[in-house]
Amino acid sequence: MNWGYIFIVGLVFSTLLIFSQRVIPRRRRTMRIFIVVLGIILVLGTPLLGENILAFLIALIISFLFWLLIGRYNPPPEDDSIKVLGLDD
Repeated sequence: MNWGYIFIVGLVFSTLLIFSQRVIPRRRRTMRIFIVVLGIILVLGTPLLGENILAFLIALIISFLFWLLIGRYNPPPEDDSIKVLGLDD
């Protein structure tokens, strides 16, 4: 097992899954399609199938724990409630 590879791929998938939880609901489907396409490219592009599956399972666990501990109580904001502050504000 290549633990460095598992760590990097798990970190990338964890970050993408957490981003997909925090993105606004209108863009969530696009983000999830991007994650699936990236997963297919990783599985077909590398001979490390076992490492990819293990990294994705670790990423799912981390993403679920993030949702359980933080995401349930702090839902992502809607488009209308997002305010961008500039130099004049």
